[in-house]
Amino acid sequence: MRAGSLAFAAGIVLVVSVLREPPGAFSVAAVAASGVVWGLLAPRGWRWPAAGLLGCAWALLSACWLLAHELAPSHDGTDACLEGQVVSVPEIESHRARFEFRPDGVLDGELLEPLPRRIRVDWYGATEEPAPGERWQLCLRLRAPDGFLNPEGFDYQRWLFQRRIGATAYVREAEQAERLSGGWRIDSVRTRIADAMAERLGDSRYLGLVQGLGVAVRDRIGDDQWEVLSVTGTAHLLAISGLHIGLVAGLAGTLAGGLWRVVPSLVRRVPALIAGTLAGALAAAGYAALAGFTLPTQRALLMVLVFAGALLLRRPLSPWHSLAVAAAAVLALDPWAPLGAGFWLSFGAVAIILAATTGRPMQRGPLPWLRIQVLVGVGMLPATAVWFGHLPLLSPLANLVAVPWVSVSVVPLILTGVALQPVVPEWSGGLWQGADAALGVLMRVLSALAEFLGAVEVPTPSVGAVALAAVGVALVLAPRAVPGRWLAGPLLALLLLGPGSSGGGPSGRVVVFDTGGGLTALACDGRQAVVYGGGPGGGLDAASVAVEPFLEARGLTLKAWLVPREQAPWDGAVAEARQRWDDAEWRGAGQDTTAEATEWSLGRLTLQETPLGDEEWGLDVEGEAGTVSLRPDLENDTKGLVVGAAGCDEDRQACSAAVELKDGRLLRSDEQGALTLIEDGDAWRVDSELQRRGRVYHQASPAALAPGML
Repeated sequence: MRAGSLAFAAGIVLVVSVLREPPGAFSVAAVAASGVVWGLLAPRGWRWPAAGLLGCAWALLSACWLLAHELAPSHDGTDACLEGQVVSVPEIESHRARFEFRPDGVLDGELLEPLPRRIRVDWYGATEEPAPGERWQLCLRLRAPDGFLNPEGFDYQRWLFQRRIGATAYVREAEQAERLSGGWRIDSVRTRIADAMAERLGDSRYLGLVQGLGVAVRDRIGDDQWEVLSVTGTAHLLAISGLHIGLVAGLAGTLAGGLWRVVPSLVRRVPALIAGTLAGALAAAGYAALAGFTLPTQRALLMVLVFAGALLLRRPLSPWHSLAVAAAAVLALDPWAPLGAGFWLSFGAVAIILAATTGRPMQRGPLPWLRIQVLVGVGMLPATAVWFGHLPLLSPLANLVAVPWVSVSVVPLILTGVALQPVVPEWSGGLWQGADAALGVLMRVLSALAEFLGAVEVPTPSVGAVALAAVGVALVLAPRAVPGRWLAGPLLALLLLGPGSSGGGPSGRVVVFDTGGGLTALACDGRQAVVYGGGPGGGLDAASVAVEPFLEARGLTLKAWLVPREQAPWDGAVAEARQRWDDAEWRGAGQDTTAEATEWSLGRLTLQETPLGDEEWGLDVEGEAGTVSLRPDLENDTKGLVVGAAGCDEDRQACSAAVELKDGRLLRSDEQGALTLIEDGDAWRVDSELQRRGRVYHQASPAALAPGML
């Protein structure tokens, strides 16, 4: 069963990791039939590959279902009046309300069945606040799932797909919005509890933390608080996670089992162990419900239920066997969980704890606890570097303080207050105030630790560096008799010293970012970079969605920024960028075009500023492979490879950065994702971000997916 569980989970992870195109019904049926036939014909002991094939088939079937419930790109921008239900706790801000909406039917508009299962709705200037469970009639402007696709940037389409959101939208005609009826959902209860906490705690700085631990409402947690939690590696403690659900299950089971033993007649009918296990499972389910059964809490609850089921069935499952079954159960429920960091961090932490404790004599006192915290902190370094780009060196020490403090002084007070709220609201308020005070003490300690050392920012490590660091983790966890354990330190240090993508890459390159409009490009070689353009401004400006993540992940320093034109969308991000990189050299629009042009040297690349007249500037990038000309648009008369904005004169919605190849073909970033021009011998090679890491959840034109196009 252990091999079958691991094979089933591995099959799902394989499909999730490599699937690029929508699978057909024949593919799903063929893989599933292969698994069934193998399971029926293979000898005992060799049936585990059948489980792997069935895992692949399940992931493929899940992809088909999710894609079928996405708004097609051909319907992007469609207006429709829908009737449906609010299925999340709305995020209420000063200028908008954001919530998830599940449509039941189309009242007006042309939408094909099946409808998206979930729509992420923004309601700007909302006159009424929608509540969870309510049914509404809303007139929406629908958008197909879309997002920027940049190297090191946030993958919004991946995020939507993982959360099963099939479309985004905003309310167009607010006067036609109509609340049809109320409704009951667990989210309604969560909202009422969160409102009661806000009423009792008022303007407390830690209100968001109390709400997050109690009912998983985290929109009031400040950015500075998230920063402290991230730097100290304790963010998992102040959100409902596997630790808290396991803690609640353990406390409830222990208490119920102890009370059960007091009544001998009950023990004769049902053993105290069974009663305590059932009580713990029910308590874990109730706490997961308070979190809205979010995907992370579903995973944690399933892990608890697997262990509880083994006890109830009196099956002698080893800890590793239980972990394998839990992983298979989690992936059966949510095959696309591996797209998020939570899956890897939660199962990775449990695996490290099992490796550190299984088969070793139990020890008491603070030293074993400290040892486990250190091992978990060290063992999670590769995953943390990959997912978050920093190494929280304070994590073992911070968790040594925070885990018992939150488990004993915070969570019990919050949950007891939640239980007493319907009966004795005054007592619940006092308990929440006590938890708020305890959190204040903890956050002050964590803030002091963060200021003392903080986290080490690291460039994104290469696959090889991560693999070698994982070997280092295995050596740390290995018994003392294993030879070569001293190599663990140097192997883990590769996360700091050996990132394969540091400096932008092994050769000179020009990256043309996907920013939704206009032009933003970056040239780099070595440790420095020069940016040309500015792209759109606003909340998702080019600096925040493209330039800053790339510079940080690759360990680059911004040397200069050349603004090609004082006009949107060529300078939209410039004002914000000047504040972030005030020590960089700022050139281009606004300066005298008759002034002497500036030249920069970046390793093997030479960058020449080129005045174009009418307060416009170009940039020529010369390398061993020839010259790449960066221009405000593609109408300039240039030879060779040209990078510029295309389509901006006809329709600003169609304005996009593009690369014009020598043979006249045009590659657009809004179709291909970011485009990277790399020196490859005596020629420039053009790579598409969509070709490099595009997956089944990335919307694209058929031409963009055609193999060998570039």
